[in-house]
Amino acid sequence: MNPYLNIFGKQIPYYGLLFAFGLLIGGLTALIRAKKRNIEKFDILCATIFAGIFGIIGAKLLSVITSINYIIDYHVPFIDVIKNGFVFYGGLVGGFLGLLLYCKIYKLPLADFADVFAVSVPLGHAFGRIGCFISGCCFGIPHNGFLSITYTNAVDPNTPIGTPLLAIQLIESGALFLLYITIVTIYYKTKPRGVCTAIYVVAYAIIRFILEFFRGDDVRGFILGASTSQIISVCLIITMIFIWIYQILSKHSKSDF
Repeated sequence: MNPYLNIFGKQIPYYGLLFAFGLLIGGLTALIRAKKRNIEKFDILCATIFAGIFGIIGAKLLSVITSINYIIDYHVPFIDVIKNGFVFYGGLVGGFLGLLLYCKIYKLPLADFADVFAVSVPLGHAFGRIGCFISGCCFGIPHNGFLSITYTNAVDPNTPIGTPLLAIQLIESGALFLLYITIVTIYYKTKPRGVCTAIYVVAYAIIRFILEFFRGDDVRGFILGASTSQIISVCLIITMIFIWIYQILSKHSKSDF
């Protein structure tokens, strides 16, 4: 499998192309759903730009943080990690901060914007994971059987060449497509603001926590035996639980008053 697309003599990694396509399809689908929440398409476009810029910065930053030991032990040039590294959770947090900033500046309803993008993110992310599969990054544990892939060439220098690996990228992509279908259905049937965002965050955190056990790449940081992504997943679930409890208590307080 060739991880590069040759265009006019230049090699472009499929990962970058599908990552960009994921951002594009996510933004376009958000435009379609904006009307249901009475959000102007211009605001969706601007919010997408804010979220995209902050998301890329966050993804790059977390990539560097989780690769510190790799950079030090193998003397990998810092710029190479910046150019090639993306960590999704860093992009998710960064993208949310960008969205928050835009909504704060222009005094727009964050919950409505978050719901619109919560539907789009898993769709775009699913295409990004296909890019990971083609490029050989984010690979799975050694596995010879159903859903295994043997790379003969890969963008990631850490990808084992000639070893059958579990195609964990495709498994995650499939889970994300299912999550997208679920959330988009809920979006058009549910009126309460923030429901789609909460479902996306909790569902993806659970999916990611489980799939991390089947990842074979170890340049992602480990804390107390758990990967960085597993720690973030747990933190996100706990955060959503606290927000849910706070909302329940707030409603009871208002009704008592």
